[in-house]
Amino acid sequence: MFSPANPPLLVQPISTHHHSLFPPQEGYTVHQLNGSQALVSYKRGWTFMKTLQLQELASEDPLLLVRNKGGITSSSSTTEKGYAHQFCGENGCPAEPHSSIALFPEKPSEEWMLIRSCATLIWLQYGMKTQYIGSPGDNVLHLNNVKLLIKDLVIRQDFQPRLDRASDITDAGEKQYRVEGRKAFEDSWALEDGDVAEYLEKTLSDNNLDRYWTAVETALKRAMHKTK
Repeated sequence: MFSPANPPLLVQPISTHHHSLFPPQEGYTVHQLNGSQALVSYKRGWTFMKTLQLQELASEDPLLLVRNKGGITSSSSTTEKGYAHQFCGENGCPAEPHSSIALFPEKPSEEWMLIRSCATLIWLQYGMKTQYIGSPGDNVLHLNNVKLLIKDLVIRQDFQPRLDRASDITDAGEKQYRVEGRKAFEDSWALEDGDVAEYLEKTLSDNNLDRYWTAVETALKRAMHKTK
C-alpha cells in the first residue's frame, strides 16, 4: 500500500491478476484500487521500468499521481501560515485527469488525479505576521512572506536496445519511464502590507507567466484561508 505521507509520483495501472510480477523485495509497491485494478510504483516513485513481458501485460503507459491540497497550518491573533499545491496544464488551464480516484479508503473525500504525460505544479507558501507600532490598535503593520515555485513535470521514456537484430526496432527493448522536473519560476518575497495577490499577478506578468495566474490565485486563496 502507498504511504499517505509520501505517495509515489509515477504509477503504473495494472490488473490485480499480475501483482505477483511486482515483488516488494525488488522495490515495487502495489496499491489495490478495487477488485480488479491496482497501481504499482517502483522504489521512490520517480521511475518505472517495463520489460517486454510487462509491456504485453500492461499496455497503458505509467501516469502521474497528484492532487491539489493545502490550507492553514497554524494561526493565532498575530500570525498565520499556510501552503498549497495546485496542478494545472502547461497552458495554465486546470489539469485534465485521465481519471480521478479516492486513493485511501480512510480519506474518501481526498481526490487524487491520474494524469497522462505532463502537469505543472504550483507550490506556494504563505506567512503573515501582524506588528503593532505604538499602542495596540494605533498603527498595524502586516508583514507578508510568500514563496512561489512553478515546475513542469514531464514523463520521459527511454529505450534499452537489445544486442541482436531486434535492436534495429527501437521499442523492442525494455522501456524506462522517469519524471523529469523543469523549473519555470522560483522566488520569494517579504511584503509590508499591500495586496499580495496583486503583487503576484504583476510578477507573473513581468515574467511572461500570465497563463498561470488563475492557478496561482487558487493556491494563494487556499494557503491564506481555511479551505480544503
